[in-house]
Order: sequence, then structure tokens, then C-alpha cells
Amino acid sequence: MPVIRVSKEEFFRLLGKELSEEELKSLLEDTKVNLEAFEEDELEFEVTADRMDLVTIEGIVRTVKGLIEEEIGLPEYPLDRKEFKVRVTKAVSEVRPYVVAAVVRKVDLRTEDSLISLIEAQEKIHETLGRKRKRVSIGLHDFSKVVPPITYDAKPSDKVVFTPLGEIMEMTAKEILEQTEKGREYAHIIGNPRELVPLILDSRGEVLSMPPIINSELTRLTPGIRDLFIDVTGTDLRAISYTLEIIVAALAERGGRISTLEIEYPDGTLLETPRPEPSEMVIEVDFIRRMVGTPLSIDEIVHQLERSRLGAQKLSEGRIKVLIPGFRADFLHPVDVAEEVAISYGLNNLGYELPENVMTVGRRHPREALSSLFRTLMIGLGYQEVLNYIMTSKEFLFNSVGRDERPVVEVANPVSESYSVLRDSLLPGLLHFLAANTHSQYPQKIFEIGDVVIIDESYETKARDERRLGAVYADYSVGFEDAYSHLKALSDNLSLDIKLEECEERPFISGRCAKINSPKGELGIIGEIDPSILLRLGITVPVVAFELKLQA
Repeated sequence: MPVIRVSKEEFFRLLGKELSEEELKSLLEDTKVNLEAFEEDELEFEVTADRMDLVTIEGIVRTVKGLIEEEIGLPEYPLDRKEFKVRVTKAVSEVRPYVVAAVVRKVDLRTEDSLISLIEAQEKIHETLGRKRKRVSIGLHDFSKVVPPITYDAKPSDKVVFTPLGEIMEMTAKEILEQTEKGREYAHIIGNPRELVPLILDSRGEVLSMPPIINSELTRLTPGIRDLFIDVTGTDLRAISYTLEIIVAALAERGGRISTLEIEYPDGTLLETPRPEPSEMVIEVDFIRRMVGTPLSIDEIVHQLERSRLGAQKLSEGRIKVLIPGFRADFLHPVDVAEEVAISYGLNNLGYELPENVMTVGRRHPREALSSLFRTLMIGLGYQEVLNYIMTSKEFLFNSVGRDERPVVEVANPVSESYSVLRDSLLPGLLHFLAANTHSQYPQKIFEIGDVVIIDESYETKARDERRLGAVYADYSVGFEDAYSHLKALSDNLSLDIKLEECEERPFISGRCAKINSPKGELGIIGEIDPSILLRLGITVPVVAFELKLQA
């Protein structure tokens, strides 16, 4: 979970009052931000991953103001609509397709601490939500140096010249990628056959930034800056939109006035960012009472939601309309509203009841005991465990790793195309992990123990979950026999008689792939990964892999 360190003086200046360590810790006890350290000059907070708005000092202050009822209800920030247009060219779709942007004026960033906290929040988002800038990257600019409108374009790296942040001489984009620290660190994100680099340009053709690598020295931020232009680029439109909302709301908490901009995409799509209106959710009061477990009045529920910095309006017939600001992306279902009521009311105030006529003894599920055994054996063989998401995309699961597409469980209303199906194999995730770590030293031996979901018409739900073990071994000189030796070590430790049966299955090499059988039936598959698939993923060493059905 992200850990945030902020200036103690700056925090209480924004809050408008000082609190003791005990008072602040007590206020935050049930929330999703915890006070970890209360030092002479600094405060340290730990934030849960679903509340990225709290990685900013302003977001934490906004939360505390609601809890002490200094300010309650939906934050209302001064807003101007569609000040100017940001045009997106077709060329950038090959490199980094999405951008959102805004201008915030008259921001109070008078101290160096205030500027440092903004930049640190930017980097926290890059490391977490942004997946080290691959998914999301933020550009912060001195708007007084910008002449709108703005263009988001892509050009050959040897044709682009500007002075990167922290340098004193102009460089080509190619030189920046090869010679600067940030260029070398993040160049792999925008790698493409045509060597195009994405660029934020103003109407003069001046380069403001080359996302996700570096900004231009032209728009450097300095203490006392009043007007900011913010761009957020990435590969996931929803994620970059959420990020922009977090940043502009933080700046608005410092007195800033937000100007929305109109983003024009090559296909004619027009998008106003940040979103000018909150989203809405209508909730049954009885549902909230049932989830919280306390018979709160409708007025008390409204009050607790307002303390959480949400808007809440009573409707007829026992319903409440909840208004959710753009910087809160953690509301997916009415149960999330009920959770917010419980947190604001105080989890320790809810009380508890023992269930009647139920006597149970807790123990570890046999599936977990088996998983733990395999985990211990794999670590003993020198493998490192990784964890991937069970939700993924068809592109990730099939095309990108050369697997033949087959029916899988699909999500009816996916929030993102990246999480639109449930995986039916662990190997694609492990191969992508290797692809993302080609800069690390070899050999690389990784495994994952996790669930996959298989379509099965014999089940009432038409699908079943299955616990599996997947393992991949990458090195300059590795072959089928290496994977088999590790598989044999596992089977010997379990006194399991296994036999191999030649088979053909992608992404394995033809003739170097086998089913793993036992007296109990088919257990899995083992083989060498096709080199053409490895090269497509950017992996330049041989890879062997096996996947076992643990429940079998």
C-alpha cells in the first residue's frame, strides 16, 4: 500500500487547525488512510490501493475536514467549461493512444513544501496506478509559458528537438532516450518499429513534454506558480481520467479554479475533461441498514455520507441519491455506499451479535493446504512466486502469447477492456511477467499458484474454478529436460507416478510438448515455448514451462 510522507506544518496549514497525534489517529482509525508516524516535522500515512485520491496531502486534508465536520458534503470547486481544445492526431494511436487535460488557475503553491508534496503525489500515482508510467503518466506545466490550443502528436525521435527538464542544452528525442537517466529508465514503454515518440505541443509547436519520459525545461514548475496546465497520457482512458480528477481536485483544494478542456480524437470523438458533473447512484435505505447492521435513520445516513465528502439527497419511498465526485473511483456497487456509511459512523460503534445455533471449528481448506505444500516445494527448487490478476483480456490471454483462442468466461459490463474475461491458464501471465523483466538478470525461475475459470456445462453456473500451479524457467541455455527435472522432483516428493504423452499445443514448440498424466488422469502440460512467441514478447532467451491442475 502507498506510504505518504508530508510536511506537518503544511498539513495543519491546509487543515486550518492543529490536532494532536491521538486526535488524528482516532479520526482516521476506521478510514482507508492510517497515521503511521507523527514526527516533529513530518507526518506519515499509509493509504489503501482503492483510494488513490488520498496519495495527495490535499486529499487527506479533505477527508479529515469531513470527519471533524469542518466541511461536509460534495466538494464544490470553481469551474469554467471547455476553455480550449486539445487535438489528438492519428499518429499517436500507434504509441500511446489516450490523453486528458485541464488547466487550474490561481493555485496556492506559495511554499517549496507545497510543490514537493504535489510532485511526490505525482510519482506515487506513477508507481502504483500508473504501473511505473506504462499505464498512466502525468505532466505538470507552468501554464504562463504555454500558448494554447494544444496538440497531442507523435513524431520520429530524430526529428524532435527540445531542452528536457533539468538540462541546459537542446537535445533530440533520440538523444534524450539514450543519454538521460529518465530516458534510459522509461524508453522501453514507447518502443515501436517506427521510433515515434508521443509529444504534447502548444500552438507554436513548442514541446511541453514527451510522455511518459520527461517534461520540457520550458514549463518547469517553481514555488509561487499560480496557473498550471496538466496533461495525463496512457493506455487506459478510464485510468488517466481518474488520475486527472485526483490532481485537479487536489489543486482546487488549494484555491484553484478548474478549466475543463475539450479533447478531440481522430475519429471525431469529443471528450470534456475533467468530468464537470459528479456521477450518481440511487440506493435503497433498507439495503444500507441491512448491510451496516444498524437501524440508522435516513437523516443519519445522509449525514454520514456527507461526512465522507459525498453528496446525498433524500428521495421518496425510502431511497437516497448519492453524488460521487470524479476523484472517487471506488464506487462500483451499492454495497460500496453502505461501506462508506459504516466507516463514517465508526466500525467500533456498530456492535456485534453472535450467530445463534451455529457451532463451527475453523481450519485450513484442503485446497489451501495442498497449495501451501506445492509453494514450499517450488521455493525449494529455487523459484520465486508471483501473483497475477484472474481478470484479463482475450488479447493478453491468447493472441499475445500465440495460444489458439477458445471460449472463456467473459465479463458482462467490463470497466476496462484489460479486465474483460477470466483467465483459463496461468502461463500467459507468467510469460508476460518475463517480458516485463527482460532487464533483470538470468536465470529467471518464477511460479504462480492461483485459480483459473473453465467453462463447464455440467455445472449450474456453466463454469468452474480450478486451482493450478504454473511455472516458467528462462535462461540462456535451458531445455525440456530442465523443466521435467523440476516436475519430477515435485512428483517424487508427493509419491506421485507421472507419465508424459506427446501432444501439440500452443504456445509450445511442436514436438517439444507433452501432457502430464497419472493414474488419477490428466494433470497438466509441459514443454518448450516457441521462440517466435518469445521474440514477439521481447524475450531473447529460451523458456520452458509447465502447468499442473492441483485439484486433479
